[in-house]
Amino acid sequence: MIDLVHPRTRTAFRETCSDHAVVRQICQAFENEGFDPAPEGTAPGDGWYGPGQRRGTFDRYSSRIDWTDPNQVRRVLNVFEEILTWLDDKDEDTAKRKEQLSRHLARDGYEIDEAGRIRSSTLVTSSLDLSGLREPDAILEHLERMSGAMDTDPSLAISGAKALIEATTKTVLDELQESYDDRADVPALVKAAQKALQLHPELLASTTKGVESIKRVLSGLSQIAVSIAELRNEYGTDHGRSRPTTGLGPCHAHLAVGAATTYCRMLLETLAARRAAAQR
Repeated sequence: MIDLVHPRTRTAFRETCSDHAVVRQICQAFENEGFDPAPEGTAPGDGWYGPGQRRGTFDRYSSRIDWTDPNQVRRVLNVFEEILTWLDDKDEDTAKRKEQLSRHLARDGYEIDEAGRIRSSTLVTSSLDLSGLREPDAILEHLERMSGAMDTDPSLAISGAKALIEATTKTVLDELQESYDDRADVPALVKAAQKALQLHPELLASTTKGVESIKRVLSGLSQIAVSIAELRNEYGTDHGRSRPTTGLGPCHAHLAVGAATTYCRMLLETLAARRAAAQR
């Protein structure tokens, strides 16, 4: 697992805290997102405050963060958003500092939107390996759509999750040169793609070890894809609704996007494994 925020980016925000904040502000920014400081006795080297009170305070909180965990990193990005508000755009020096922080974030695959939110352009897109596909553009389009909408427009993200499944199943069938109706609905596409990849429960031999458990897993995966399509029909953005969607938040969008991505990863990894086996 790789860090989702590079150490150079963390150092840049650490220095910003040192130059533009007081200890109380730093503590509050982290604690607002549920982070606790490392215990005093766990400090390395010269102690937490050897580099200074503000740097040491930043280090006490950041040392306990798992930088490979998307959920924790999302909360850290919320902290970074708060730090960015401490910089005055009208002051030349702080404006330059903000530009520097923006460049660091961009290298890690993040951008700062007009509202000051830090958005990820890679947390979703990097989770699928599209390198072996002849035509990955449709899948990439839906991945980017979801990435930009999970926190700001849950309905759009759910629509994107359904579209991702549709695009991936069609891509798999195209890659395997299997015919299908371009107007087919998601359940039909899911069944066709899984059959083409030998992943459909109906194709398992009765003598396969653990056959009943495997069937339940494969049936569950199929149902995930179909249920996301149904969820899109209830909450998606594509039906010209006369009333706004209520009761839907980012957590629902993250669930739908995560489930859709997991399903599509299964199809694409199976396709890659099948090709690798054929080349041996």
